[in-house]
Amino acid sequence: MGVSGSGKSTLGRALGAALHAPFLDGDDYHTPQARARMHAGHGLTDADRAPWLARLRAELDAQGRVVLACSALKRTYRDALRAPGTRFLYLDVPEPLLATRLRQRPGHYAGADLLPSQLATLEAPQRGEHDVLTLPVTVGTTPAGLLAQALTVLKVT
Repeated sequence: MGVSGSGKSTLGRALGAALHAPFLDGDDYHTPQARARMHAGHGLTDADRAPWLARLRAELDAQGRVVLACSALKRTYRDALRAPGTRFLYLDVPEPLLATRLRQRPGHYAGADLLPSQLATLEAPQRGEHDVLTLPVTVGTTPAGLLAQALTVLKVT
């Protein structure tokens, strides 16, 4: 979980491969209307996200063990995805690094113009969210290093 440009999809693909689990990218479940809204630099509302979260929850229920890349920016969104055994990895990335990453990925519907709304919506993990594990990401963090961190905090060998 994390804002656009945090590395969710990159880590999710690698984690899915390492765990021999299917990988689902939450981006693939947005409607064309939601994608167009985000491409225009407008964040989604709770009402926009509700059917998306329901689709993701249904996929999680159907799949069993799965790795999902999903923003899950608010606790209520995470609550909609929670089930026994669910764990979240929060990719905590400094804003300047996020902005740089978003500017370097042309063609993606979630560009740098979306970052302010993503950060305004973000609710970092709160007390009592024991299923949320934070992974700090810096300029020097490599995808392989992030995967190693993830496997360590998940206690997977």
